[in-house]
Amino acid sequence: MSKKRIIAIVLAVVIVLGGIIMSSVSAIVSSFFNESTTSDTNPFTEKVEDEGNSSKRIAHLTLNGEIAEGNGGGMFGGEGYNHEAFLKQLDNVKKDNSVKGVLLSVNTPGGGTYPSDEIYEKIKEIKQKNKKVYVHMGSMAASGGYYISAPADKIYAGPQSMTGSIGVIMSSIDYSGLQKNLGIKQNVIKSGEHKDILSSSREMTGEERDILQSVLDDSFNRFVNIVKDGREMSESKVRKLADGRIYSAQQAKSNGLIDDIGYENETVKALKKDMNAKDAEVFEYSTDGGWFTSMYNVKSSIAQFTNEFKDVKAIITNDTKTEPMYLYEG
Repeated sequence: MSKKRIIAIVLAVVIVLGGIIMSSVSAIVSSFFNESTTSDTNPFTEKVEDEGNSSKRIAHLTLNGEIAEGNGGGMFGGEGYNHEAFLKQLDNVKKDNSVKGVLLSVNTPGGGTYPSDEIYEKIKEIKQKNKKVYVHMGSMAASGGYYISAPADKIYAGPQSMTGSIGVIMSSIDYSGLQKNLGIKQNVIKSGEHKDILSSSREMTGEERDILQSVLDDSFNRFVNIVKDGREMSESKVRKLADGRIYSAQQAKSNGLIDDIGYENETVKALKKDMNAKDAEVFEYSTDGGWFTSMYNVKSSIAQFTNEFKDVKAIITNDTKTEPMYLYEG
């Protein structure tokens, strides 16, 4: 057995054992977490940004980072987007009768189609409660970032914001040439012709490409309809704009993808005017302080750590799990 093969086996064993250990710890913490709290417990505290009328409040929510299921951050990635926490904040806004408006600050290249759609649906539910939703785009609100912004009552972007990238992407790596040079051969036993359709150990066939394209087309058509409905734009115009390119704030405004160009304070001012509540209190959710919050963060960190072990394992074992993405890859 070659030295390289031995090293690869040892690394795989270490990673698998590490994953088992982290999964076990995560299960223990999750069990303790779930038994010690109820589903109605709120892991957030509120931090007032602008004092005012507490019966007409504006919730300032921030989405920063790639949109992905689960928890962001972790030991390797630092603090990042936490999907579970963000959905909880949206639920809080929907249920809180004192909240009459939402300022959603978006700074993301997009992400997974499923988590992006979950956020979109939550925003629609908030609007059904007759609450105003305004979006302010940061340096980037592309692809999935635009997907979640489309249903807003008004969309503002900073003078240097980039947005658009309306479309879907899926990619995988073909290692077949490298494996052939190294004398590595993979044995696959499958129940159907296309069970290993995204295998990185062989070239993709034309038929397989057509199958995957049909999947992406469904996700793309949904994106087009969401922009059409949210921006009250014709489908033909949306499809003309939706070639995957990004737009500057100025281009996005001239094409009808956003309403105005301005900074966050201008967006808040416009939202207050639309709500007929110039003295509205503005607040944000915070995860600072409290035993429950500490446990919530521990659970998130362990879950992320476990996911990162799985990612490293996937690289070593050549286990690629490709999925459609509303993601700008610049």
